[in-house]
Amino acid sequence: MTAYLPVIFQVVFFLALVLVSFLITGPVRSWSRPKSEGEKGWDRALRFLAGKIAFPLAVLILTRPLYYGAAALGPLRLPAAYLSGWLAFWAALLFLNLLEALAIQVYNLRGRAFPIPALLRNIIRFLYLLAAVFAILRFGLQIDISPLLASTALLTAVIGFALQGVLGNLLGGMSLHLTRSMVPGDWIRVGDDEGRVVATNWRETRLRTLGGHTIVVPNSIVSSSVVRNLSTPTPVRRHEINVGASYSDAPGEVIAALESAALQVPEVLRRPKPNAYVTEYQDYGINYVLRYWSKRYFDRVPIDGNVGRMIWYEFKRRGIEIPFPMSDKLLNDFMAVVYRQRKLPPDDGELERRGRVLAASELWSRVLADREGKPLLDREDAGKLAPELRFVRYTGGETLFNQGEEGENCYIVVRGKLKVSIAGEEGVPAVEIEIGPRGLVGEMSLLTGFPRTATVTAAGETELLEVNRGAFTRLLGLRPEIPEKLADLAAARAEKNAAALEQFQARRKEDLSSSLKRENILKRFLHYLHRGHNI
Repeated sequence: MTAYLPVIFQVVFFLALVLVSFLITGPVRSWSRPKSEGEKGWDRALRFLAGKIAFPLAVLILTRPLYYGAAALGPLRLPAAYLSGWLAFWAALLFLNLLEALAIQVYNLRGRAFPIPALLRNIIRFLYLLAAVFAILRFGLQIDISPLLASTALLTAVIGFALQGVLGNLLGGMSLHLTRSMVPGDWIRVGDDEGRVVATNWRETRLRTLGGHTIVVPNSIVSSSVVRNLSTPTPVRRHEINVGASYSDAPGEVIAALESAALQVPEVLRRPKPNAYVTEYQDYGINYVLRYWSKRYFDRVPIDGNVGRMIWYEFKRRGIEIPFPMSDKLLNDFMAVVYRQRKLPPDDGELERRGRVLAASELWSRVLADREGKPLLDREDAGKLAPELRFVRYTGGETLFNQGEEGENCYIVVRGKLKVSIAGEEGVPAVEIEIGPRGLVGEMSLLTGFPRTATVTAAGETELLEVNRGAFTRLLGLRPEIPEKLADLAAARAEKNAAALEQFQARRKEDLSSSLKRENILKRFLHYLHRGHNI
């Protein structure tokens, strides 16, 4: 037993030395911690460096004087080779801590996160110190470490087989830290679990849910699952809500209502702008999808609920109906009623509105006016044409007609705007104008029978009053002077725009000149009147 006393004494002595060094450097290590989260600067760098090197440096400083100054050690004193190995181990640890502290502070001073996470640094530190111990044993103490390496490999295999799950979590944690696919503070979804990452270590990842629950997910499961990170590279995420509306409500108006309702919720971003689309024509209505963006997708249940609430009120204010599901019998009965209603003539209110819009249009006030600007026709005359007119709707981007097409109707703008584009010759930019409420488009084709001289599209949600061949024929018969008035107008316009019309080679040049003469235009109008009387 006495033979082991020197060894036991030496072990106790050096362990006590390590403990004393750890205790006396405690204030330095505590002082080196950041005073506030995200602290940077040279002061923080120096304190961090001191905290890293204080402990191994204290062991090195205390070892020699305490060891060689202890007279009581006598024959218990270690051989010089062993003492050198002890000092070499702590010098290696001091070098590693110094190198790590300097590397971290370089990134810290640059305002960047250190790329190697704490878990991986601990593993590297362990492997480094293990390699240092083997090197000291082999080259410092001249000990054959082959049996030790063999036994270590065997022990590692046994431990690895017994701790497959633990090692799987460890490797999974290393993978997560290396790739930095998620960091504490990110909001993630792993399978059915969703929450904010509170912490990650060598074994597990901890999530904090909206309900306040803490979910512990093993790293092996996290690394082998599809992880949806809702925080990176940006927290902006898209929401979707499906909403139905009645067939009687114009899609343009429904889309405008949906987008307006989404903007009433503070959490909904203004950029990117909310947008809505028609997705499906169902048996009982039209289905739409509303898409909008927020930075709090994890809180999507109350956000989507608030948007849905705003949609209901917005629809009610605009008179948009949300349809309810119908049985087959109820749907068939409903469609039969709708079919019969379509066959009924328009009511007095509809006819009165058609006449009012026609009487306020440029066709009445400008085209059908005398030289003094006084309209040739009155409101009563407009009412006579009302049965032949109809209201039509176009949404943004729709084309009424294209340049060069045949046309036998014209339009009066009731609401919205129309974009008129007149294409020139090759290399010449198109001329574009806008026509607002009460404006008239397409009348030249109706007057002359010539192809359209421009392309007209709706600049947004637009309502128009269509004047077809039948209404135009009745217009010619209201006053004897109207055919001559319109013929003069058409001839003057045709002469003014002849250069633009020549690019359309649908007819020979001589036919073009002949068709635009006043006599031929007047003859065309009389032909309309003759056909109208025979109908």
